[in-house]
Amino acid sequence: MKPGLPLKSPTKLTTTRLDLIPLSQEQLTIYLEGNADQMRLVGHVSREILSENLSRAIDMKIKKMSEMDPRDQAWITYWLMLHRKDKYGIGMLGFKGGPDYRGQVEIGYGIDPAYSGQGFTTEAASRLIQWAFKDPLCLRIIAPGTRKDNPASNRVLEKLGMRVYQESEDTLSWSLDRADYSGLI
Repeated sequence: MKPGLPLKSPTKLTTTRLDLIPLSQEQLTIYLEGNADQMRLVGHVSREILSENLSRAIDMKIKKMSEMDPRDQAWITYWLMLHRKDKYGIGMLGFKGGPDYRGQVEIGYGIDPAYSGQGFTTEAASRLIQWAFKDPLCLRIIAPGTRKDNPASNRVLEKLGMRVYQESEDTLSWSLDRADYSGLI
């Protein structure tokens, strides 16, 4: 991140049904380790999405967060999708870092299968994208290499207004320019 960026880490973002909470290094570590005694610091969070890939990604995020200004960590951490009615962390989403030299940020997400297909991921991603586009350096959101055999994820990206910019035999790569973003869904 460049020093003096105007967009700093909020304590949370809200949508109609969700609170999006940026997780600290400590909370990510506790989630990753699954220590039942310490999970109260994170809250009731689904472990249904914790795959080997997500574990590696969390490890990388924790390392990067330890090397950066805490005010900029919202760009690198996972945001917990907290279902307000159920008081349950149903999934996570986030970026892989702040805007690069082209103004791009890469988004990713995962949701508990019990909450899939109900629009929660689209709702959360739309709100996080809205937050990101408030930063003058953020010009484009990308989701490269989305597997074609993951129709739910591709549908979320489509509903967000993203467009395919590259296609391979197995994947689609999506992007959304700030100029084309119409706001919350």
